[in-house]
Amino acid sequence: MGFNKYNMFSSLNDSTTDWTIRVRAQAIWKGITIQTGEFRGYNIIFFDDSSERIHAFISPEISVKWKDELQEGKIYIVHDFKVKYYNGDETNRAIRNNKHIYFTFDTKLEKDVKPELKIPDYSFDFYKLEDMVAMKTDNRFLTDVVAVIQDIQPKSMYEKDTREKSHVQFSITNGKTFVNVTFFNEFADSFLKAREEVVEEPVIIIIGSCKVSDCKGGLYLTSFPATRFFLNPKHRSVKLLRQRLAEPNFYAMDIDDEEGEQYPAFKVVQIKKLTEDYIEKNVVCQLTVKKVDEKMSWFVHFCTNCDEDLKLVDGEYRCCNRNYPYPDKRFKLYTLCSDNSGTIPIIWPNDEICRLTGKTVYDVDVDENEVGDGDKFPPMLKFGVKKTYNFTLCITKENIKEGSNVYKATQICGPLEAFDTHSPNDNKNTTYATEIDYARSPPTATSTNKTRPRFNLDIENPKEQTVKQPPLKIVKIEKI
Repeated sequence: MGFNKYNMFSSLNDSTTDWTIRVRAQAIWKGITIQTGEFRGYNIIFFDDSSERIHAFISPEISVKWKDELQEGKIYIVHDFKVKYYNGDETNRAIRNNKHIYFTFDTKLEKDVKPELKIPDYSFDFYKLEDMVAMKTDNRFLTDVVAVIQDIQPKSMYEKDTREKSHVQFSITNGKTFVNVTFFNEFADSFLKAREEVVEEPVIIIIGSCKVSDCKGGLYLTSFPATRFFLNPKHRSVKLLRQRLAEPNFYAMDIDDEEGEQYPAFKVVQIKKLTEDYIEKNVVCQLTVKKVDEKMSWFVHFCTNCDEDLKLVDGEYRCCNRNYPYPDKRFKLYTLCSDNSGTIPIIWPNDEICRLTGKTVYDVDVDENEVGDGDKFPPMLKFGVKKTYNFTLCITKENIKEGSNVYKATQICGPLEAFDTHSPNDNKNTTYATEIDYARSPPTATSTNKTRPRFNLDIENPKEQTVKQPPLKIVKIEKI
């Protein structure tokens, strides 16, 4: 250890148990088997004076030894413990360290009451809200975020497995991206109570170790046993975000540090003339929705394995060498959209419809006011008519080589303020919001308190809620 009597986390390995660390406990939670309710031990997030973090585990056989000693926020000195490396197939890990510490019968834990080198009050490993979409399918890690709280919904009560449950939903934003959040049961109650006691507005929240999931087309952050929230804490990230909040263009400003890909903006007449160079490329266009095709089905069945739409084969839905007796559904909306140079049919994707309506296909399917006896086109799905949106379209081989005039949208932003009628009979200049980028690569840093990109995650089944979208920057483009 040299001059330092405590070991750094980076020096820990599994060759010995002769280790000593000085740490603060940020989160302590019980491991419980959901099916049986069996207690599996204590989990702890520790961090040291350099803000490095590590996960600690105490087995149930020896947990009683420290049950009354452990307290979140306190500083401890820990001696004589095992170090174990992760296999790589673990799920819902609160920390991205490749090793964790394991208490044994010989481990000693004592509260540190002596004045020594200060340990910060908190340590987080932040990721941008823009990165959450990429985390939906990777359930290895939980994540930390910082954002402004928006639109807290009333507490919802329901019964599940003959037990009363509850949840609270709200959205958070960093000025550029909005994300849904759901807290469950007692955790939700503690959030509502803490929110009532906060004085400074707007409220900035840090959510530590939350779970990212894709629930039937909607992205959510939800509470997990390891999750902790902090409202307006004294932390550098909160101070910086509040400074940005004071900017008049907070909800439109670009918060990325690096230049990202910008898709080219075209008018309808130009899109129809694109060459083979644009196959499988994205383009942007600003269009007004003129009509929703009510004769087409508003949903499709799809294969959960390959994500392709299912078709009936001999009276059965079949794909990927398996039958689907009760296949999953998703939205599929067919529209006619125009600018002042022409009109094109556009298919809206499920994710965007869920986001813009706050509903899943099943929410609509059970609403008799929307579907009647099942033969009625849902009126709510005509929400976009006469409104202007920025569409990101993926140009396909069928569009270029096979003469297909039907385009598939991958992203839909808006609705925007309409500057004209966007009628093909008009010849005015129109405006385009071209600053739409989805391929950013945020900087990676070694500090655990800095924002870094990450790959994907998973979750429970919260109800959907509407997510607001930030206004877009408008850049004028002359007609060609």
